[in-house]
Amino acid sequence: MSEPHGPNDPRPNIPGADRPPAGAGAPSGPGVPGPAGGPGRPAGVPRSGGRGLVVLALGVAGLALLLALGSAIFAWRAIDQAQDAKDIALRSGPAVSASATGEPDGGARTPTSSAPAEAGGTTPDDTPRSPGEAPPLDERTVYRPSYEQQPLVLKASCSNSMYADLDEPRTRNDSTGADVRFTRGCGNQPSTLRLEDGVEGTDATSAGATPQECAEKIRTALIGEEQPIPVRKGTTICVTTDYAYAKAHGDPWRMVLIEVIGVANDGSTTLQVTGWEIPDA
Repeated sequence: MSEPHGPNDPRPNIPGADRPPAGAGAPSGPGVPGPAGGPGRPAGVPRSGGRGLVVLALGVAGLALLLALGSAIFAWRAIDQAQDAKDIALRSGPAVSASATGEPDGGARTPTSSAPAEAGGTTPDDTPRSPGEAPPLDERTVYRPSYEQQPLVLKASCSNSMYADLDEPRTRNDSTGADVRFTRGCGNQPSTLRLEDGVEGTDATSAGATPQECAEKIRTALIGEEQPIPVRKGTTICVTTDYAYAKAHGDPWRMVLIEVIGVANDGSTTLQVTGWEIPDA
């Protein structure tokens, strides 16, 4: 506190003249320039506040970067799963699902037969046959030789018949067990051969035919029931014997090649027959 001037002090006694100037030693306020003419800072804000703002900004930026990275990983995984699903669909192709077919997943499908048929032949038939029904003849049939080039002489009076049993072979005067019937022609009518019941055959073959060739011709050029076959030298017929009769009598079922090798003036006819056993399988 200043003392008042004495009566002899030449200085005037001005109130407040001994106090420091306004603002000396006091903190700068808003709008008040700081020391050395620098700008002032807001009242109440510490000098370290700028550093905290920088740290906060860096933290926010790092969090945004982590979120962006997580989104990118999620998107990449979704694309990868979509590609896997597409690859599976392409590999599956047009296959029908197990739920639609009723078959268990991964179950084996029944393959169709891939065995090629012989030229002009048929595809093997594995369909079960009825009891008493002859087995089908195809390229898998294995024939066993039974007899070869056995002569049979058939002779009968005009318009009468004689028979041939091809199981033994032998000639007969009655039709019991016979496979072929020979009828003597009269006048200008030629003698004929006919196949008995249960016998199938063809005359669209040639001398020396194999049993496989005979089977194919029987399949494609069958002789009709009661159809007469004119007897001439060189006539060739393939027949299969009566299957039911052969089984009933314990005889093998046979394929037989019949060749007419001679026709005499009296009408007698000489046949040459070759037979093969057909396995019952």
